[in-house]
Amino acid sequence: MSLRWKLTLALAVIAALGTGLVGALSYQSTQSRLMTEIDRSLVNATDRFLDRRGGGRGDRPGSFDNLRLSIPERPLGIEQFVVQLIDPSGDVLASTEGVTIPVTPRVMSLMGGDGEPWSSTERADDDATYRLRSFATPIGVVRVGRDLTETDNVLADLRTRAVLLSTLVAAVAAVIGWLIALRVTSRLRRLSIAAENVATTGRLNVDAPVTGRDEAGRLGRSFSEMLAALSRSKEQQQRLVEDAGHELRTPLTSLRTNLDVLKRHPTMDDETRSQILADIDRDTAELSNLVEEVVAVAADRHTTELPEPVRLSEAVERVVHKARRRTSRDIVVVADDSIVMVRPALLERAISNLIDNALKFDVSDSPIDVAVRRGEIAVSDRGPGIPEADLANVFERFHRSVTARTMPGSGLGLSIVSEVATSHGGTVFARNRAGGGAEVGLVLPCEDRNA
Repeated sequence: MSLRWKLTLALAVIAALGTGLVGALSYQSTQSRLMTEIDRSLVNATDRFLDRRGGGRGDRPGSFDNLRLSIPERPLGIEQFVVQLIDPSGDVLASTEGVTIPVTPRVMSLMGGDGEPWSSTERADDDATYRLRSFATPIGVVRVGRDLTETDNVLADLRTRAVLLSTLVAAVAAVIGWLIALRVTSRLRRLSIAAENVATTGRLNVDAPVTGRDEAGRLGRSFSEMLAALSRSKEQQQRLVEDAGHELRTPLTSLRTNLDVLKRHPTMDDETRSQILADIDRDTAELSNLVEEVVAVAADRHTTELPEPVRLSEAVERVVHKARRRTSRDIVVVADDSIVMVRPALLERAISNLIDNALKFDVSDSPIDVAVRRGEIAVSDRGPGIPEADLANVFERFHRSVTARTMPGSGLGLSIVSEVATSHGGTVFARNRAGGGAEVGLVLPCEDRNA
């Protein structure tokens, strides 16, 4: 069953149950109220009847002797009522003409005048239903009753109206539910079609319903944003593959050329052979670095690590300690107590790339300076600096300035720094250092601004 039908049936059932319950309660209340009013009228009719026969106060008990002879077809003053007189033996001494109501054992229990008057609903021989009030007198039991035909007709009409009303309300609710479900599910159906289209064709540039402020609208907007994010990720992956393929061509071409030279000239002198082997070793190392960087970029993009508070000074010290041990270079760290909310592994990789970049361009024995100030990490070297034309492009993927193309590296290190900073709501910067060299770094939102 579709969601549209489920919503329609649910609204119809709820409406039917609600109106049915209200109708049942109204019926019970009306029936109880009518019976109460009838019982009250019977009490009043009984008092009037007894007063007219001289027994209303029990002051002239002998006056009941002629009661059996004085019951008219409809007693005077209470014409809408019927009266029945029963003697102690259970025989009907007198009754309203045309009305015969069976005598029950409970009626006989009133003989003797000790029982309290009580009301009951009973059926006469003509199948008419009467509401009766039975009470004891010195000569027997008198029953004053009222025909319930009109009351039953009213209650039957009320039942019919309640059923019809419940059916009508359920039908109207079903129509309204169908219209509401049609409006809601139309966007869901379009969203399902869009998802099926994506699954079938693999295309991410599909239209998704994003109208409305309800849950369906929010789902459509979330789906559209997800497709946009997937599209960007796909474009980035495609660009990464294209750029990596372009960068791989250079060392692969060099390797192929050198190997071809070795094959063509097996008797070349040792010096030339050594130079070719050195070139092959360099190209192989460059290929290895490039593959490692590409794998790192892909792994960092799909990391499941959650952000957590990190003290920058501690993260920098861990990376610097490894760099010192690996290169034996002097790296000076000046840091405050800045705390940032980041993914620790990504942050340490970005710091490592900044330090490796400085070590690569600074071939002097001067120390590398690392400064941490209020969420900012700045790595300064004393190398040749960055050409002004390249300052705006140093964080682009695979970008290398003309002066750096002969140096080792893949061109991905600083682009990873930029991605790490951007993913954490930060920025990157690159500028030439006063006195020579470059200063490259990133700025992250600082959790502790009082540091």
